Parts: sequence; C-alpha cells; structure tokens
Amino acid sequence: MRNALFLSFLVLVGCEGKVGGTALDGGGGGGGGTLEDGGCPPQGRNDEIRLALSGACVSCHSVGNKPYFASLSAFENGLVYDEKWVKRGDPDNSALIKLLEGTNTGSYPQMPPGQTYAAVLASGRVTITIEELKTWIRELQPRGAVNEGPSPDAFNVRRLRADEMVLSLMDQLGLTVEDFVDTSQTGWRDTEWTARGGRLFVWPTDWAPGISGQYVSDSRTTERYETLGGAVVLQGRKPDVSLGPAAMQTLVQMSQAWCKLAIEKSGNTAVLRGVTLTDTSATKSTEIKANIAQLHLRMLGEPAAPADVDEIYEQVYRPLEPTGVKAAWIATCASFVRHPKWLAY
Repeated sequence: MRNALFLSFLVLVGCEGKVGGTALDGGGGGGGGTLEDGGCPPQGRNDEIRLALSGACVSCHSVGNKPYFASLSAFENGLVYDEKWVKRGDPDNSALIKLLEGTNTGSYPQMPPGQTYAAVLASGRVTITIEELKTWIRELQPRGAVNEGPSPDAFNVRRLRADEMVLSLMDQLGLTVEDFVDTSQTGWRDTEWTARGGRLFVWPTDWAPGISGQYVSDSRTTERYETLGGAVVLQGRKPDVSLGPAAMQTLVQMSQAWCKLAIEKSGNTAVLRGVTLTDTSATKSTEIKANIAQLHLRMLGEPAAPADVDEIYEQVYRPLEPTGVKAAWIATCASFVRHPKWLAY
C-alpha cells in the first residue's frame, strides 16, 4: 500500500503539476495531441502549449514569483491572459514570441537564456515551433468566467527541495552538523570540515563551508546534495524539481544512514521515545506500536490511524526484528522518509 501511495504521489506531480515535462508529439494542431509517456492528457489547448514548452521553462518557472509553468491555472493567470506577455490575436506584438525569437527589449531579450529557440527545439526540450505558437495566439479564445475564490481542484503540492530535505531530516532525527564532521580541533567551524566516514553527510554546495567544494573534505557531501536536485548558483545549475531514480537512490541511502545515526546517538529520543533497543515484540508490542505512532506524527505531521500503525508494524518492523531490533527500527524510520507525505510540501 505504501508503494501505491508513492506512485500516486508521482502521478499527481506528473499530471497536475506537469513537473515531469510530459510532452506532446509536436503536431501543434488543435485537439488533444499524443502523450509520449502515457501520462495524464492535457486539459485543453492552453495546457497543450504549456506542456509543449515546459521542458525548457519549468526549471525556472515552477516556483518563486514567476511560477508560470507550475500548473495550468498559473500558466493562464500569469502568462496566457496577461497582455504583458500575450496579445490575443496579435502574436508579432506579443512579448512571449519576442522572447523566444530573441528580439525582446529589456533585461531578458532571449528565453531560455543562452541559446536560440531553434536549438532548444532541436534538442527536444520543447515540442512546438514558433509558427505553431503564433497560430495558437491568433486563435486564442477569450477567457471565460473566472472564479476569484480558491479552486478545490487546484494542485498545490510539490516535492521538497534538496535543502529542505537536509534541514528537515536533521531536525526530525535530532541530528546536527556536529554528528557528521570532526569537531575535535578548536575552531573547527572556521576551517575545512572533515566529514566522518560512513555517515553519508549531505551539505548544500552553495553554503559555507562548502562553496565550490573547497571546505568539505569529502566531495561526495555536495555531490549527494546535487543528486537530490539541489541548485548550485556558482555553476549556474538550477534546482531539479523532478524526483528521478538518482534522487530517490540518494534519499534511500541517506534515510538509512541518518536513521541509524539518530538511533545510535546517545541521549537522542527523536526515533525511540517509548522503547529501547532491548524491547521486542514478544513482550512490548503495545509500546512498539505506540512508538511507531509517535514517529508517524513527528515525521509526517499527522496522527496515525490504527491501520497505518499495524501496517508498518507487520510489514516493516516485525519482518526485520529477527535480524536485530536496531535494524527493524532503522527500516521503520527510513520508511517514513520515503513516504509521499514526507517527500511533498
């Protein structure tokens, strides 16, 4: 059931947020188009256009103060029906077309920056030509009635950013930087950090210490952060808003290593509040379930239903208990980190 929940989360992000970059087959004509990856169909012509452009635009325009590609409503509200960008029936005087053609005035003459639209089209990041976009603007229908209130269908969930994953998990597991680096030398904070082995330290590349990898002894520390989708300003790397196999593999390893560290940390009750490593299901099943419920609340931010607790107890904790109580709790803790409600915000 937990795997099904995770898949549901990915489908929601892919279908509603279109973060995954689902693309049309490039036909550009009216109608629904063909989806390359079997995802959810576009919700009308405007959504077709958004999806066809999203591969080149979503990385910069899915969050922040210009989230035009975060959803269909954001695309229509912020771009399609704003005459600053699109003049209905007049593509040649629409700033969107000028930006794509590289003839716009002001600070940003070309979008995406640094390459022509023809090059972006040839790379497959977009699947619609400028002439097809012009046709869309010429034929763009007036906007219908707009509900000014909140939409019950609006999708407002996104995956956690890499820095949010690092800071949230440290806090929830009762960990600090001192648990990952050597602090034996006076003034250790002001010199190169020496990462302790086997703890899978993750640290944002742009944060000090760590800028450009100069102040953290283990380069894998920042490489893991970048694999999680973290931005690197000094290298011009944008945040990756998808949740691909590499990010999930890093998160799996990170969750297991950090949960182990939290459980072994002296005096830390973030994971084990009502039980110890000597308690087993033979005599302490009620206490173990209560601890699972507490961990559910701490990690996912909501009380656990009895069925949820039983599922984790029977499918995660008990099968691993014969190999060791510590291993069972590490797996239980890590399972919460990979839960859709932990991954999403």
